[in-house]
Amino acid sequence: MFDDVEYVDQRSGVVVPVGLILLVGPPAAGKTTFAQAWVCGGRIDADGVVSCDLIRRERFGSRFDVDDDPALFEEMDRRVEARLAAALPVVVDATHVMAHARSRMIALAARHDRPVTALRFRVAEPVLLRRNARRSTPARVPPHEVRQYAWITARSTDRGRLVGEGIRIVVDVPGEAEGFTPSQAAAMIRLGQ
Repeated sequence: MFDDVEYVDQRSGVVVPVGLILLVGPPAAGKTTFAQAWVCGGRIDADGVVSCDLIRRERFGSRFDVDDDPALFEEMDRRVEARLAAALPVVVDATHVMAHARSRMIALAARHDRPVTALRFRVAEPVLLRRNARRSTPARVPPHEVRQYAWITARSTDRGRLVGEGIRIVVDVPGEAEGFTPSQAAAMIRLGQ
């Protein structure tokens, strides 16, 4: 299914540069669990993770309305830009499966001359659907949307495309198929100095 796979070396792990780190993958791929494990493991401070879902809950509670998206994205951009301007690492926890969503973040990093890393979460659709079914609302996404995001991910996040957009490093985060939980994968990937 995926033509361009580079898994983390299980013995040495991977070091990614301090800058903008985009978590790329469909809903239920393990992005938030990975980011939380980085915070708990001391890889990054809590303010260094900018989460689309968390900002939505902070600003709008359990309501989900696409009319809120402009305010949501404005706040995401503000938080990301503040970290980049201070030369601090920032992990952006959102799907980033579509080029227009990535391009906004890549432009912010370029403005501050910070490198961009994509951590790709390539998870099989049945696993996504199973994980999603276990989520509580409002985190649970309609199954047809999970399938759609999985389809888009498979077609629009290949390494060549991501590098062509301005992403310097692309790392495939090992997952269930390789015998890793998102937390275990998070322990194998660390920030450089």
